[in-house]
Amino acid sequence: MKLSVNPAQRYAKMRAHTATHLLHAELAQFFPDTKQAWSLVDSDLLRFDFYADRLLTQQEIAVIEKRINQIIYLSCEVKIEEMKIEDAWKLWAKMFFEEKYGDVVRVVQVYNTSLPEEMKNDDNEEYFSSRWEKLSIELCGWTHVSNTKDIGAFTIISQEAVASGIKRITAYTGSRVIEKIENQNSLLSQLTIALDVKSNAQLPEKVQKLLKDYWELKSQVESYEAKIIHDFLVNWQKKSNNNFDVIMTVPWDMNFKALWSQAKPLFEWKNVLLATTTWNFIIFTKSWTSAKSLAQELWIRWGGNDNQVQWRDEKITTLL
Repeated sequence: MKLSVNPAQRYAKMRAHTATHLLHAELAQFFPDTKQAWSLVDSDLLRFDFYADRLLTQQEIAVIEKRINQIIYLSCEVKIEEMKIEDAWKLWAKMFFEEKYGDVVRVVQVYNTSLPEEMKNDDNEEYFSSRWEKLSIELCGWTHVSNTKDIGAFTIISQEAVASGIKRITAYTGSRVIEKIENQNSLLSQLTIALDVKSNAQLPEKVQKLLKDYWELKSQVESYEAKIIHDFLVNWQKKSNNNFDVIMTVPWDMNFKALWSQAKPLFEWKNVLLATTTWNFIIFTKSWTSAKSLAQELWIRWGGNDNQVQWRDEKITTLL
């Protein structure tokens, strides 16, 4: 049997894996005590779980992306060597204590020996000067690129909380970054057509105007809705029985939350049942009457508390 390695797939995973090391190192700038909880490396795709008590801010994500891409563009060497574990300790290499190591370990270092001229006036000059010789040092047995320029590019596509105290970052490298840019450009082009603007640069102004119009219309609709609900509660036919002072059949599409907020002060000191013919209902009662006890007596399903219950039960139609 002859085995062969797919070069394209191998290099794609090498790019993602070296980028994972860079991400791990950069996260430590915001979470000094963090460490890897789990990771996945695929073709130009990485997922990295790490210990942290919060998610990154958008500004922090932008900083991490910028720093890693700077390291990529500056063609930093990736050095792989075997050494005694005591020597790896002296280099402050990242190690995972849940793993067992032998006397000799494989250490992956991303480093550069000088600050390039193009970095002299960069906002991150002090940051890079302070740690330029040891951008990332980690024990690892996997394959890597030999130079950060081979990663091509890096972008974070999402972050999420996956467990208590554990956050996850998903990122792209290489060709997938280009695909992301192409997809974003396509989406922007669709938006420029849909919103009838001449260029992407006009999109923010157009969106702001649409949002302003939306909130104005929403306010008007809510005002009309409140008036309709008030008129309904005041003028619509009402019934009563031994259990309820007010029973009203409500249109199925009426806003129940808005209905209750107006009905509560309007029918104060009364037991009230508001229900639709599609079985949705809400019951609220006088302060000395328990709404949930009343619902139990009527053998209808409910959820709520002593002051108010609501649910959906076909038995409610027998009370209307």
